[in-house]
Amino acid sequence: MKQHGLSVRATRNTALMEAITDLPPIVVADLFGISPATAHRWSQLAGKSWAPYLAARQRSRP
Repeated sequence: MKQHGLSVRATRNTALMEAITDLPPIVVADLFGISPATAHRWSQLAGKSWAPYLAARQRSRP
């Protein structure tokens, strides 16, 4: 990517931001090799909250 003038960090951050909008932070943490806390902060930056999903899962358990 550097050969084409693309920043590796910017490209990685774009991919992370895209992933965090579709996947739970813990999954993104595993995929990108970052801590769960960092993935959670990225999800907050992306404006994506998984709290309603987690609450619904908790309610549906016997």
